[in-house]
Amino acid sequence: MNNKKSFKERINDLKLTHAVNKGSGGSVFRRMFFMIRRYIRILLGFIAAYLALLFLLVEIERRDPSATIHNIGEAFWYSLVTLTTIGYGDFYPVTPAGRLIASIFVILGIGLLGFFVGFMMEFVSRIKPIILLSIHTAKPWYIFTDKSQYSMIFAENIKSVRPDAVIIYSGCQDDGKGSKAISVQWSAAELLERRGSLYDAHIMCLKDNEMENFLDAITLSDTGAPIVCLANFTPAHHPMNISFFSLTDCTARLFWQQYPVKKKNETILLIGFGAAGSVLLDRALELNVLYEDQSIHYHVFGNSDEYCRNRKKLSDIVSINEQSDGRDSIIFHDSHWNADEKLLAKADRIILCDDSEKDNIAVLQTLQKFFAFSGEIYIYNSNVRSIATPFGQTRDILTPAFVLHNTLTDMALCRHEMMRFYLGGAIPLWEDLDSLIKDMNYITTDHISLKVHMILGDEAPCQPFDDIPSATLRKASAARNDMSDEQKAVLNKLEHERTCRFYLLHNYSYAEKTNDDTRENNLLKPFDKLNDFEKQMVEISWTLIDELASHKAAKGH
Repeated sequence: MNNKKSFKERINDLKLTHAVNKGSGGSVFRRMFFMIRRYIRILLGFIAAYLALLFLLVEIERRDPSATIHNIGEAFWYSLVTLTTIGYGDFYPVTPAGRLIASIFVILGIGLLGFFVGFMMEFVSRIKPIILLSIHTAKPWYIFTDKSQYSMIFAENIKSVRPDAVIIYSGCQDDGKGSKAISVQWSAAELLERRGSLYDAHIMCLKDNEMENFLDAITLSDTGAPIVCLANFTPAHHPMNISFFSLTDCTARLFWQQYPVKKKNETILLIGFGAAGSVLLDRALELNVLYEDQSIHYHVFGNSDEYCRNRKKLSDIVSINEQSDGRDSIIFHDSHWNADEKLLAKADRIILCDDSEKDNIAVLQTLQKFFAFSGEIYIYNSNVRSIATPFGQTRDILTPAFVLHNTLTDMALCRHEMMRFYLGGAIPLWEDLDSLIKDMNYITTDHISLKVHMILGDEAPCQPFDDIPSATLRKASAARNDMSDEQKAVLNKLEHERTCRFYLLHNYSYAEKTNDDTRENNLLKPFDKLNDFEKQMVEISWTLIDELASHKAAKGH
């Protein structure tokens, strides 16, 4: 058995096994009936036992000369005042067997009271979401697979952008705290079945456990609804309706757009080099190609062995462990970060990017207490607001722009379709691309904000590309159109270098014919070696500025 088949079988074994109740759809009244039918059966059982006891009580009591209960009417009245604990005393059993039945009535009364209290509580708790869901069927639904800390933060950010959005936590009970969200015990698939339409319905797999998110997303892909999945692992090929994202990747993307490199010879220190630091450096190498003859120096303090082993072509991108003029460099330090006080003093920015907030704060306290420095300090995943600028807080990352990234996908798809047009359809359709090539298109789209910065300089806002106003994009596009051919050639050369960096960072090699399966690409050559047609391909990335401006203008932004 091949590995792919066995993997799919393992996924299928983990799929949800609930069968969606086809009869539960329809009107709110039908749903109410299916919900309470279990209680109806229990109630009918109570009534049958009650009537049997009434007839038995009459038969036993009326044979005694001193009896006060002679017929069904008197027995019913006696049972009623007994069950309600009123106890008038006008009718009462006189025989031992009748008194035994009376005891049963007392116990039955307690049971009935508990039954009705429980029924009403569950009825109210269940009918409330049914009514709310029925009322809000036409509104956008965001169905979360769990009520995790990530889900609640993202739900709050969604509501700030789309006030009409309906937030639904599936597989959860209503906590009764008056939340504006709807909690139901149905699965996400059952909710979609009950809604009857996929229009503007979204599934959010944002549990704390990323592997569970991955399995949930694969399982729910059959529904056809768009799915957002929080997971560091992105399969090379996966269903088109699943969008994977990671917090560390979103953090790195946002950081270099909010705090772009301001000069071509910055010295940047990265202290603490775990998962967040690795992605931060990757995105820096892929995005920070901004100046002709730039020489940005990255100094890395932390365990970088795994990072270097995985990136075989790193030395083709930057100078390794040797500071170079006219070329970026990475210095991997074996010593502790506080061993070189001169380096700390001259650094333009110090990024505390350990995965542990506690360790980052400890470094910040030591730095502030013992060392002189003049550069900017940034601290990852912390709310410390002293001399350091915090970044990577979950609330800032879990936003519709970064998680749903609708505009990002639109522009990435636009770039790919323009490439296909120029190449006469010689490259695969978007849905046939593997996740790595899609990521390259996403990175190119993300770079729009930095392209605006390259053109407008200090006039450009330090914002993610999705937040830049269309007027600013138009201004940048017009400024580039007014440039001389030589100036445009410089920008195209930088764009080509940035694209080559992406491929080299993922261990591509040059070949006359591009083959992503073997990681070979025909553009991995100096810009001067490109033919005119290939240079036009590079030009496409710059036209995205105007495309994004038109996209935003159409949406009124």
